[in-house]
Amino acid sequence: MKKMKYILLLLAMMLTLAACGKTATEEAEVPEETDVSEEANVLFGHFSSQTLEGEEVTEEIFANADLTMVNIWGTFCGPCIAEMPDLGELSLEYADKGFQIIGVLCDVMEPGDETALEIVEETKADYTHLIASEDLTMNVLQYVSSVPTTVFIDKDGYVVGEVYSGARDKTTWELIINQKLVEGQ
Repeated sequence: MKKMKYILLLLAMMLTLAACGKTATEEAEVPEETDVSEEANVLFGHFSSQTLEGEEVTEEIFANADLTMVNIWGTFCGPCIAEMPDLGELSLEYADKGFQIIGVLCDVMEPGDETALEIVEETKADYTHLIASEDLTMNVLQYVSSVPTTVFIDKDGYVVGEVYSGARDKTTWELIINQKLVEGQ
């Protein structure tokens, strides 16, 4: 019964995410965002999941950096995959600045998924990718209307600022990240 409930929840999420987000614009300006109301700016939530490689993870992963970029993506989503090489580069470039990137796979429920592992390897998106556990899915659903969707989280697990729907290019993400890092000081 619990498995059926989990499967139904994931099916509902996948239907919600059926359409991929828009692709990045050519101009390097900070795009419009969706404001997160004060009530929605709550703790990201307690969760337990696994990385794509099978390592156990909890909400404590956010304590590893002052600011975490959580990029929710799907193996079926072209714009998601297209922005991953840039995210991989940003992950390396900002690692020593109190910043980390975490990917959350919306359509993978088990570690070791061959398609997801292949995408990560081909795009050189060598940051941590979490699979869609039941409690992680429940927490993330409130922020996602399409993929990719990106949310910034502080080291205590709170949402910082806006929710970004759609893919962005490296220059645009750099502007957004730099702005958020300055605001956090």
